[in-house]
Amino acid sequence: MRVKTDFVTNSSTTSFVVMGTNIEMSNIPEETLKKINEIANCEVDSENIPEYIDELIKGTDLDYSYGYEYYGSIMLGIHYTSMKDDETLGELKEKAKKQIKDSLGIDADVGHIEEAWHDG
Repeated sequence: MRVKTDFVTNSSTTSFVVMGTNIEMSNIPEETLKKINEIANCEVDSENIPEYIDELIKGTDLDYSYGYEYYGSIMLGIHYTSMKDDETLGELKEKAKKQIKDSLGIDADVGHIEEAWHDG
């Protein structure tokens, strides 16, 4: 089996491969929005939420991707390369689900995400 080991970039393509979920900014819970507003020290509208995700997921194995193609949402998850030698995919899935819940307050439906973008 071949496993992609992080973002893969060349002059025209970027890939994102994780065990995770796609989260609509409109589904961010009120408690999480309050945390973001405290971090920002002002009221943040939904289109600016991704700017504060780094702070929310600090100390976790989570990573995220968002862009113009996914305006209004982010893909959030754990890279497969974070798996321990004795960890199963089921355990990775549960870890991603728990870290998303703990960080953003969302009970996510977690699964394999593999996305790629072409710039040219």
